[in-house]
Amino acid sequence: MTSQAEYAPVRLMPDDEHNRALVANVHPSEWRNPEPGGRYNIVVVGAGTAGLVTAAVAAGIGARVALVERHLMGGDCLNVGCVPSKG
Repeated sequence: MTSQAEYAPVRLMPDDEHNRALVANVHPSEWRNPEPGGRYNIVVVGAGTAGLVTAAVAAGIGARVALVERHLMGGDCLNVGCVPSKG
């Protein structure tokens, strides 16, 4: 199993003051993953747009939900910006 110390630091694009402040707030360096809280009804892997919606809807109807994300919540579109493929 990989320890947290082995994970690469969060990569910022662009690496500017705004994004450094954002990461400091949403991914603090002292963060430690919580211990699992027993059994879950659903485990959502990936906290991009679809994962966040899935987790929220499942929790909203009473499911015990675990949301797992290895990078920043929100996925690439929220954190990096999407370029529409159709113009």
